[in-house]
Amino acid sequence: MSITPVAATTTGITATTATQVQQQRQTDLVAQQRLDDQRTQDRQQEQRLQDQRRVEDQQSVRQDLVRQDQRRADDVQQSQDDQYRIQQQRVQDQQRLDDQQRIQDQARLEDQLRQRAEENRLQLDRATDAAAQARLVQGNGMFSGRLDVYL
Repeated sequence: MSITPVAATTTGITATTATQVQQQRQTDLVAQQRLDDQRTQDRQQEQRLQDQRRVEDQQSVRQDLVRQDQRRADDVQQSQDDQYRIQQQRVQDQQRLDDQQRIQDQARLEDQLRQRAEENRLQLDRATDAAAQARLVQGNGMFSGRLDVYL
């Protein structure tokens, strides 16, 4: 029986294979590390995108709220302006009514004064006529009385 050096070649193959396996394992570890790093970066990128979307959504909501507040403020301002215009219109209407009432009162007073003046003129004319009549009567009476005396 002779000993064959098969075991030595097997050990060489095994050492080469072990080195290759070690290198493959190292390559696999590096590849796995790269994949893990890539997954981590992808998750971080996805998280950044989600955060950015959330921020954009919040900004959009804020802008909508600002627009709504602005519309409400505009509506309130418009309502106040309308109420002010209505109040001013009422004041002007009341002033017109007061002016019309004063004009009517003044016209009524003027009519009353005209009527009184006319009545006073008529009374004066009557009094003047009566005084003239009285003078005529008195003058005729005095004259006729004297005629009787002289005749």
